[in-house]
Amino acid sequence: MGSMRTDSKKRYLCASLICNYLLKKNITRADVTARDIAKFHHLPDKACRSISAMLNFLYSNRIRETRFGFYILGTLAFKKIDYPHHYIIQLIDGARGLL
Repeated sequence: MGSMRTDSKKRYLCASLICNYLLKKNITRADVTARDIAKFHHLPDKACRSISAMLNFLYSNRIRETRFGFYILGTLAFKKIDYPHHYIIQLIDGARGLL
């Protein structure tokens, strides 16, 4: 069973949602799920899949680039079923200027 593929335009949209989540809550580090981010922005459940796919892409490829505005420090499985994951994300210095 493969994961959902997310194109680059959606990745940047998802990245901006995540950065906005951190900036509007005035925090630089968070332990969140894709669902938390979608709920914060009042998005439908379908948006969770795109956000989750993007977070999985960044985490599995160990991408730590300033163009996204944040990086993933780690992940924790939620309960015993491995889904959804809690991602520990950190805002990159200077990310406020990206948005």
